[in-house]
Amino acid sequence: MDIKIPDNVKEVIGKRGIKEADIEAVVKEAESSNKKLVKNGRNLAKKKIGDVLVYVDYDIDKGVLSKHAKVNSAYTHRIVLQHIVNADGPSGWTCAHCNEAAAFGHVQMEYMTVKRNGPAVVCAKCGDSWAEEYLATKTLAAVEGLFEKKRA
Repeated sequence: MDIKIPDNVKEVIGKRGIKEADIEAVVKEAESSNKKLVKNGRNLAKKKIGDVLVYVDYDIDKGVLSKHAKVNSAYTHRIVLQHIVNADGPSGWTCAHCNEAAAFGHVQMEYMTVKRNGPAVVCAKCGDSWAEEYLATKTLAAVEGLFEKKRA
């Protein structure tokens, strides 16, 4: 599968310290395993690479001879998403793996041995969860920074 990353997205992922090879790994695994969220042609996939959870938001463009993935965004976090606490309401996403509607909900999150509940998109059927970009790049990044400063 050919993976296209527009220049504006390359700039963002560069600032976030995300490697293009990691983005390719996330997309290829999601497409082979079907473990991803889908909504209106968009795909949201994730993969743990080292201590980091890498997410990729992408579209699939099916050509005559092959299909291409166009990356819209990518982001990361190091907080561990554990079990689902609740599922509150519809998110508009569908879990492609089990073909169930995913919901907005809460999961137990852990970072540096501290556990708290936090918002996520969850699939109650398969037990998987995803942090949305706004949450990972703002709130979770701030939490990670605060905990690391405290540890230092």
